[in-house]
Amino acid sequence: MGTLSKSTLGTMQVFVDALASGEGNLFDVLPIGIVMHNAAGAIHYLNDAAKTLLELGNDRHQHITIANLVSHCGFQQLPTQQPYATEALPIFQALQGNATTVADILVMSPNRSVVLQSQAYPLQRDDGDIVGAIAVYQDITAQAQCAVMAADAASPRREQIQHQTMALEQEILIRQWREKELQDHLKWQRFAEAVPAAMYSLRVGADRVMTGEYLNPQVAAVFAAPQCEVCQNPAHYLFGQMTTSDRRTLRRRAVRSLRTQSVLVYEWRSTTPDGQVHWLTTRAQAEQRPDGSVCWHGVLWADRDRDPATQDWSEQVAQVTAVLQAIPDLIVRADRHGYYLNHVRANPTIDVLPHGSDIRGHHITDYLPPPAAQQQLSLIRQALATGKIQAAEQVIPINGKPQYEEVRAVPCGADEVLLIVRDISDRKAAEQAHQQLTTQHHRIIAALPDLMFRVSRGGYWLGYVHLNAKLDYLPEGDDPTGRHITENVPAAIAQQQLHYIEQAIVTGQMQVFEQTLQVNDRTQHEEVRIVPQGADEVLFIVRDITDRKTAALALKRSEQEKRAILSAIPDLMVRLHRDGTFLDYFRTENTGDLLTGVDDIVGRNIFEFAHNDFYRKHIDTQIQAVRQVLDSGQMAVYEQKIPTTSGWQHEAVRITPINEDEALLIIQNIDERKQAEIALRKSEAQKQAILKSMPDLMFHMRQDGVILDYMTGHNFADLLENVDNQVGQNLWDLATSDTLLAHVQRKMEAAQQALATGQMQIYEQITQVGDIQQQEEVRVVPVTENEVLVMIRDISDRKRIEAELRTANERLAKLSFTDSLTTLANRRRLDEHLEREWQRSQRQQEPLSLILFDLDYFKRFNDTYGHQMGDQCLYEVAQAALTVVQRSSDLVARYGGEEFAVVLSNTPLKGAFAIARRICEAIRALQISHRASEVEQVVTASLGVSAIIPAAGQKPNVLIRQADQALYAAKQAGRNNCQCFISR
Repeated sequence: MGTLSKSTLGTMQVFVDALASGEGNLFDVLPIGIVMHNAAGAIHYLNDAAKTLLELGNDRHQHITIANLVSHCGFQQLPTQQPYATEALPIFQALQGNATTVADILVMSPNRSVVLQSQAYPLQRDDGDIVGAIAVYQDITAQAQCAVMAADAASPRREQIQHQTMALEQEILIRQWREKELQDHLKWQRFAEAVPAAMYSLRVGADRVMTGEYLNPQVAAVFAAPQCEVCQNPAHYLFGQMTTSDRRTLRRRAVRSLRTQSVLVYEWRSTTPDGQVHWLTTRAQAEQRPDGSVCWHGVLWADRDRDPATQDWSEQVAQVTAVLQAIPDLIVRADRHGYYLNHVRANPTIDVLPHGSDIRGHHITDYLPPPAAQQQLSLIRQALATGKIQAAEQVIPINGKPQYEEVRAVPCGADEVLLIVRDISDRKAAEQAHQQLTTQHHRIIAALPDLMFRVSRGGYWLGYVHLNAKLDYLPEGDDPTGRHITENVPAAIAQQQLHYIEQAIVTGQMQVFEQTLQVNDRTQHEEVRIVPQGADEVLFIVRDITDRKTAALALKRSEQEKRAILSAIPDLMVRLHRDGTFLDYFRTENTGDLLTGVDDIVGRNIFEFAHNDFYRKHIDTQIQAVRQVLDSGQMAVYEQKIPTTSGWQHEAVRITPINEDEALLIIQNIDERKQAEIALRKSEAQKQAILKSMPDLMFHMRQDGVILDYMTGHNFADLLENVDNQVGQNLWDLATSDTLLAHVQRKMEAAQQALATGQMQIYEQITQVGDIQQQEEVRVVPVTENEVLVMIRDISDRKRIEAELRTANERLAKLSFTDSLTTLANRRRLDEHLEREWQRSQRQQEPLSLILFDLDYFKRFNDTYGHQMGDQCLYEVAQAALTVVQRSSDLVARYGGEEFAVVLSNTPLKGAFAIARRICEAIRALQISHRASEVEQVVTASLGVSAIIPAAGQKPNVLIRQADQALYAAKQAGRNNCQCFISR
């Protein structure tokens, strides 16, 4: 028992009055011992419990004094176990007028050992005289034993209390910090609105999607657009008004700034939607976040009075940068002795140096074969000795195959050189197969202009270059400078040329047209390009296009390309899950695969067909390739051999990711290609390009945009379908609308990139032709040094199927985490959310709260109204709880049966209790009739609340157990109330 309170003393007085009235047997039912002493200290009454505790019989307690009581009962004092001093007993102090409590009385006897707690209260008359005292004795032996055990755990308990105290102090500091942060935020907001430049916080997610977290009002003036639109789509206004070179440079510098944790500073030229051009400058700092995203915080201002000369200079710098990026394949810096200083530019396809590692300090001989290393050391010495560029060729084994490379040593200091390495394997192959590439050489020669000359605005020749060409207008050795073009060109042709000369100078645009001449009884078709060279001068470029105009040749080339497309159609397509389950299986009539004769393939696992060692090895290789493609997101291509009745069959396998768990396998029989590989090597690049896609539209294009051949499918929505004859037209001339111009610019950029890198370029676009909107995949493949093959495929159906599949997966994922009856989160979702919030709260040392509540006497409700009404009641209660808990970071879930749970992130116990009371009131306010309830005549709920700051080593079930104990306390308190868990 605790210290005597006023209520306890009042109760004792009632006992005394009852004793005086002769109702002494009232005390015998009490489990505590009660002893009455007179003013002299002698006992004149004790109840049955006191007789048992003090071992005093009915005939032995009369007139026994306090001293005799100590001696008879053997009172000892804990923990010394010395005889208890009579003056220290509460009954002795009570007779002196003092109410006292002790809990250290030990009663020793041969049969037992008992620890007693005693309280005593003096009995006084109205005049203040003490007439006696009442003493209460209680057996606290179990409590004393617990105290001993608690003493052993005192140190951990003190640490826990200290931890909770520190957590509370930290919570107070956090609250004070947040109040200060709010004030600072208001000051910052006023400051940001007053700054004349645009201030921003832009988040770039792991999926490279950009979102605006903050943009001040000045951003509207910078981009000439409303602030809300810029905030909704910052990537459009930032990158959409930027040139391609600036966009690439900005991204490259942003990556460097993020890696080095330095400030990003960059300026570029921006074009607003109304056509105005101005310079923008930004300074920003990157914030790397735990979820993998990056937030850029910075300022952006416009310089509308920028010097045009500076703009021209920036454009020249961008052009030079673009050229430099396209020239070398690999550049490293080395010193005089052959030690690497660093990578300047890397190309993984030819780089023998280890990727992702620091090569500084390593010697050339560490990575190159001895002959190649000695040759490069010799080049370095010669370059430094002569001060001139030294060049040589070398052969390096790459992936088991010899690769021919050109090495240039460029001196860049007294003791340093740049080693520029370029892959020239293709050139070497071309030299070795000169006879096989004769046709391709003719194409290259045909791409060069046959005739060039300069003409003034009035039509007078200013300069004439004689070529060994069959279309030369003038005899060899004749210099026409100063003469008029009408003297040597037919009148009709001359008038046409004068017209286009005027057009070129007036518009400043290149003019392209065709003309026909009779040369030595031969009809010759020519393409003429007139390029303005100033205010009064143009450059003529005349090309013989007679061969291209020949219908027979065009038909032959068309037939060859059609046959190549047909050869690219796969023999077998399989859609496979990551675990090896067949999702779809498509065969053609000529398919000869390992599963021939098996009809029910879809839904079965590929490992079911591992009947022998060959099948097991073959399947393991295929599944490993599928998982590698799904993990990397990159298409994989390899070849394999399978046994057939007629021998081994060679197949080409292409694996393309569909989503994170599904891949498409395209398997093609390449026996014929293997047999004709030598004969088809001269056109390998073109064949590989066609094999990689099955386009609905394909055209052969020159580097300058002239279409050499054009073929489209029947059901393809072609932007150029209204052009009568695309062959011979220039793609730029067909850009008659803004939409066509954008498509042409994108294709020409991809063509330049493909020719510069020698690699196929792939991108996607959306085409609108009349009422048809078509999603397309564009592939641009280099064919020769200045010709590309453009292949466009309609992927609208694939995109639609992918979108439908994503929607279905999202719907399925949502259903797996939702309780179907209440539409709340189910137990699975609750467990995952609680675990995630527990980890976050532990990292940030924030309080996490949990509310558990269930409906009072709900079983009686179901018995009274039926389970259908019970389900409706649960649904309405769930919706009422949702109206109270509205933060996106919180979660309301069905815990089980009629029990619900609410997880409140970053919420202390006081805040959680307030929300619990609001939930309790909202449920009662539903006024759902419940006549079987013992609380009220409507449905009510009992709620338990707990809150904790997670510590290391703790689990979320601690929080659940505490909330459950609080819920039990709410039921014990009469239900229809809220109780908090408080540690004792």
